[in-house]
Amino acid sequence: MEMKKIASMCIAALLVAGTMLVPTAAAEEEEQRLPSGIKYSKIADKFEGDLNFDKRDDPIEYYAGFEAIVFQGDDIIYEGYFGETDRENHIPCDADSVFEWGSISKTMIWVSAMQLWEQGRLDLDADIRDYIPDGFLRHLSYNEPITMMNIMDHTGGWCETTYSISTTDHDKIMPLAEALQATEPAQVNRPGEVTSYSNWGAALGAYVIECITGEEYADYVHENIFDRLSMEHTSIAPDFSDNEWVRSQRDKLKSYTFNTIPPKYKSDGSMISYINLYPAGSATGTIRDLATYAQAFVSDDAPLFEHRETQEKMFSGSLFYGNSDIPASSYGFGVEEFRVRTIGHNGATCACHSNMLFDRESKVGLVTLTNETSVNLVIQEVPEWIFGKADYEKYSDGSGETCNFSGYYLVSRSQREGLMKFTSYLQPINAKMYPDLERINDGVYLLGGSTLLGESNRSDGTEGFILGAMEIDKDNAYPLEISLLAAYFMIAIGAVFVLLYKLKLVRTGRGKVTAVSSVLTVSQIIKLLSVMAAVVMIAYSGREETYGLPKVVGTGAGLVNIICIAVCVAAATASIVGIASKKSDKWAKLRYGVTIAANVLVILAVIYFEMYKFWAC
Repeated sequence: MEMKKIASMCIAALLVAGTMLVPTAAAEEEEQRLPSGIKYSKIADKFEGDLNFDKRDDPIEYYAGFEAIVFQGDDIIYEGYFGETDRENHIPCDADSVFEWGSISKTMIWVSAMQLWEQGRLDLDADIRDYIPDGFLRHLSYNEPITMMNIMDHTGGWCETTYSISTTDHDKIMPLAEALQATEPAQVNRPGEVTSYSNWGAALGAYVIECITGEEYADYVHENIFDRLSMEHTSIAPDFSDNEWVRSQRDKLKSYTFNTIPPKYKSDGSMISYINLYPAGSATGTIRDLATYAQAFVSDDAPLFEHRETQEKMFSGSLFYGNSDIPASSYGFGVEEFRVRTIGHNGATCACHSNMLFDRESKVGLVTLTNETSVNLVIQEVPEWIFGKADYEKYSDGSGETCNFSGYYLVSRSQREGLMKFTSYLQPINAKMYPDLERINDGVYLLGGSTLLGESNRSDGTEGFILGAMEIDKDNAYPLEISLLAAYFMIAIGAVFVLLYKLKLVRTGRGKVTAVSSVLTVSQIIKLLSVMAAVVMIAYSGREETYGLPKVVGTGAGLVNIICIAVCVAAATASIVGIASKKSDKWAKLRYGVTIAANVLVILAVIYFEMYKFWAC
């Protein structure tokens, strides 16, 4: 009996100890935290509470469809599906929904390049012209080598393309090489000096891979990325033809834009567009495949490479802010500062937005997909939930200096040559609208407490700052340039009133038709047509489904402006003759003088902003 009693007491003690150990282990597990400080056990509450508008009292809807996966290493620690892929037919987002990944596609180019570098088949610092056919590049302005590193860092020197890199007509899909030559933009900067994010440049990198491997880029990606990671629900071809399942799922996806007044989502339909420069933005797939892809980059096994050191090199930083060791990009991958440093890439197409971020230290990552085209401020907050707010003080050298931030800046990622050049002047950065720069390191500044800027070192002495994957360029002549552009538009508006006045004179029988008056009338009409062509180009530049001008629009606009120059020269000459005429009184001479000035300004604007240059891409 005594032994039984002792045994019973031991068993009871063990049970008590067990019940004490279980909550302790659970508590320890709950204490695991994201880099932001949020406990793993509270991640679902954060997403469901802040994003599930079905449970809100506020009737405003915060997204169309949205999916997110949070992972650590190989483990998925949160997976959430919100909203619908088709609101009209009430099709909810789920694990089988596919979204377009946009520019996340570019990271596959960078991975492919690093695989070939690892195999000794690609020299990242060699001129890419060593790999592609002679004479392939036709719009180069500099003789310096253009390397794969330049392409990865977006420092090849190219401005934005003028003509469409995408089409809504399946029959107009081009082979990659043909599409590159049809849309080659001007090289406006010396290679290696100015960062300017380039879809065209990235696609050229994919063509280099085609030339080295002898196979189509899409086939290479399937064999060396998708198949290695068992990404069975992802497509890369421009028309989804490499994955029938993805194609059928993509047909079910609708895209939406949020209108603020009244607050409501507007359906844009399927918004299927075929990207001819497809390596730069055509990847389409499920959220789980995107998570699988991102998880590969935090894995110690480095499954996409033969050697782990290759992956380490890829994330070691390649472009830096100022003279510091703070990376702005890393072999094509973006670098973004939160409480921790994250690496990844985001993407946007005419139908979807995407994001992929991961912290290589904690191995925590986030991938998100949405079928919105509008900027969603609620969804933009999600990365901060995972990675926390940036702490820039840790990069400060303690100087506490402030620097004057003044003048006007233009974004490097814009059309800097050709027909669309004038559009780059329409959205300048006025430094007066921002506080002075806070210097935190050698050549590194903080703008508004939250935006890193790095001094850009250029051989031509121009001023600029690195801002992630692009730069802002100081334009000391901007006040004169925008005045000339404004005068161009104002003169065209004035031409409408002049034409209406002349029409009234003709109807009342008071107007005399002479050779000079006829030339002046034609000049008013052509000025109006020139501005109308500019407005059409602006409208097309805002159409994301084509990413540029159709050739017919560009050619038409260019020819109109060539005629405009010729007619304005004739009108100015006729006005000079009118002033010299003895029959002209002082009021007539004043009118002729105004006409000369107007025509000269229009000529200067069309030539300076290259509105005639329709052959440039």
